[in-house]
Amino acid sequence: MGSMAGYQALAAAGLSIVALLNRRFRAVPAAAQLNAFLASTNELKTMRNNQGLLIQQPAIALYCYRVSVDSETRPGWSSVASIDGIPRIPLRMHFLIAAWAPNAWDELRFLGLAAQTLECDSILTGPLLDPVGEWGAGDAVQIVPDDLALVSMSEAFQALSTDFRLTLPYIARVICIEGRLEPGREPVSTVATRTEAGI
Repeated sequence: MGSMAGYQALAAAGLSIVALLNRRFRAVPAAAQLNAFLASTNELKTMRNNQGLLIQQPAIALYCYRVSVDSETRPGWSSVASIDGIPRIPLRMHFLIAAWAPNAWDELRFLGLAAQTLECDSILTGPLLDPVGEWGAGDAVQIVPDDLALVSMSEAFQALSTDFRLTLPYIARVICIEGRLEPGREPVSTVATRTEAGI
């Protein structure tokens, strides 16, 4: 079995989704100025970047609000680890897609375009995955809509202390991070000696 993703795979998955969205936006004349970005909690609350500048609209924000262990594939990877001794943890990245535009019409249009893109290109593999993730040859990340209740989404915005925004919830799965290879131990040799009783 080939190598799996490294510890930066979660960040790389986010960057891969953002890059996919931006490539598709450039191909649509009406959305040529639309820019997708990976948002931090502070950016989602203030719409300002790390330098304190206002983020230019129109924009699509990808905000990861939760990371969970993929319970469906974890037993299988645990079995593999018991054979080769390399621990692996399969993860799911839960994220929200939010749109910023001067009016509700454009926000809805841009959310629709993002949904169309993620539905048409729902599996990221090979060159579509950002190389910082140190992906293995067979790695793939699937993007599927999440079934997030309105109450849960409202609670998320309350926790962020920001106004509620129209968002689309998604899950990126399965991001399997492989443990580091530990250097091999030196083989231990046992030397047995026999002594004979003297006269």
